[in-house]
This record gives sequence, structure tokens and C-alpha cells, in this order.
Amino acid sequence: MLTFSANIEMLFPTIPFYDRFAISKTSGFDEVEFWSWENKDLQRIDELSKEHNLPISTISGDASDYALCDDSHMKGYIDYARASIEAAKKIGSPKIVLHSNALDEQGQVIDTYNEVPSYRLFMNMAKTLLALAPYAEKENIMCVVEPLNIHVDHVGNFLQSVDQGGHLIQVVNSPKIKVLYDMYHMHINNGNLIPNFYTWQEEIGHIHIADSPGRHEPGTGEINYHNICNELIKAQYRGVVAFELSPKNTYQEAVQAIMALPH
Repeated sequence: MLTFSANIEMLFPTIPFYDRFAISKTSGFDEVEFWSWENKDLQRIDELSKEHNLPISTISGDASDYALCDDSHMKGYIDYARASIEAAKKIGSPKIVLHSNALDEQGQVIDTYNEVPSYRLFMNMAKTLLALAPYAEKENIMCVVEPLNIHVDHVGNFLQSVDQGGHLIQVVNSPKIKVLYDMYHMHINNGNLIPNFYTWQEEIGHIHIADSPGRHEPGTGEINYHNICNELIKAQYRGVVAFELSPKNTYQEAVQAIMALPH
């Protein structure tokens, strides 16, 4: 069985935010997730999560002020990630999502660090995660680091493949630092989605799904998510499969396509 989570930032854009819990439940989702916690009423979210029996699968763990790959940002990045871990604990979320570069409100990369060698950026990420890992382990909150596509949505992002992410997680070697495998992003950058899942299965802590091109629901693009979900079931994947996508037409049609997937 796969656990399906709705990213309520994207999937139900016409519905008031706090009403999205009820619609997620009636649509058949097992969990929900969202992005920034700073502009949300965490107490209300916790109450809605419990009322509808909808655990929070992830929240965002970093902000536009700090980059994981910038060693001069290390203290600020860790302080904010720790605040995000505390927010996650308040609403029962077991994970926070981290990125290599700082992103603005539109998801654009703020600084590409083109002048910094790639090995230095990698080491900066590893150093900061090694410092964050003991706190994440103590608080029992997993940090999932997300590679992003560099051709459509996040030009200039440093972490751009599950291979990079997997090697990073192996270097840090903490049970609470894993990769977020976003199949939409990785299809655009690298393809080879199923073999890459098997290669890095032990390092993957969370999965995001959207079709490509368009970042809409399965069946609107070229990714065969029916086969992918069957492979995840076959591999006995026990993490969450979250749908971080915008409906092509209506959210009802998007939900119908999602729930038709093997799970």
C-alpha cells in the first residue's frame, strides 16, 4: 500500500487554505503537506489534522534568507531549520524539506554561486547537514533534501540530480537526513526514473509526483505513473508519495486521475 499525500498549496488553489483539509479527506488522501509555516496558524492546522485524521507529511524547512550550499550562511540556515523542526513538532509533521539554494517566492534561485567550484558547494551542504543532523536525530524529525530541475522552474539550482543527493546523504550518514525524490523535477533533468529509484532507494525519504511537461496530474504528460506506482509497491516503498502539482483543468479531474493510480 502507498500513502498518498496532497500538497494543499497547489492542488486546491481556488479553495480557502484551511478548507483544504476537509476536501483532501473526502478526496481520498491519507495525508497532506504544505510549504511555509511562518504565515500559517499552526494550532489551527494541528486541530484540522486531528479532526480529519490527516497527518501532515512535510513542511518547508528553509527560507529565502539562507542557502544550504553557502558556508557563510551556515549559522542562519541551521537556526532557521531548527525553528522549522520546532514548527513541525507542533503539528506532528515527521519531516521538513530543504534545498541547496535559497529560492524567492516564485521559486527562482536567488544566487547561483557560479563562481564557486561545485565541490565546494557540495562540501558546504555536507558540513551544514552534519551540524544539523544531531538536532534532527534528537527531535526525531527527518530533513529531506530536494534536487530541483534547472531547465524549467529553478534555473541555476546547484542540487539537480538524485545521484548528487544520494551521495550527499551517504556522506552525512544520518537516519534523519534523506533525499526528497521529486519525479517531476528529475524527469526533466535526468529521466531514468525507475532505475534511479532502485539505485537510491535506501537514501530516499519522500517522493513528489507531477506529470511533465506542465506539472499537472498523472496522465496529462509523458511520465507513466501507473508503472512507477506499481514499481514502488513492488519495492515495498514505505514512504509517502505526495502530489505536488497544479490541476490542468479542475481539481476534481486531477483527484480522479491521482486516485486511479495503483496504491
